[in-house]
Amino acid sequence: MGRKFAYSYDREDFLGAYDTPEQAFAEAVDRMEGLSSPPTTIYIGMIVEPDPQAADHAQNIIEAMNRRAHVDFGESASRYLKKVTPAQVKELDEALAATIFDWLRKNSLMPTFVSVRAVREYPAAFPGEGAIARAETDEVHDIGSVEQTTDGY
Repeated sequence: MGRKFAYSYDREDFLGAYDTPEQAFAEAVDRMEGLSSPPTTIYIGMIVEPDPQAADHAQNIIEAMNRRAHVDFGESASRYLKKVTPAQVKELDEALAATIFDWLRKNSLMPTFVSVRAVREYPAAFPGEGAIARAETDEVHDIGSVEQTTDGY
């Protein structure tokens, strides 16, 4: 997924996944016109895809294999996997990550959460930009006028 952007009115609950910050802002403005209490600020942030934590497990697995062998076979297994090179650890990490990713996808267990970073704050435009101009021609002005007498009645 390429860069995506989301909007929020409270900087906590972000909505949407738009290709540009401008698209996210435009959608936020469109949506706020229907709100009973329009916000004064719109927050736009970049969506960061989650890390499924599939990488960097090789060293822990090698150490666990060594401990288990030591428990099962005693001191004679103490040197087991002690001379694994960094290149071998990297090779195992890549193979494990690929296997974990495949397993997550196959079982529909990929993370569905995201985070939003690089949040910017923008003042919200007055909803219904032409509302004031429309108000000058609405029926309120067509009701008529009241004449007031000088004695207050």
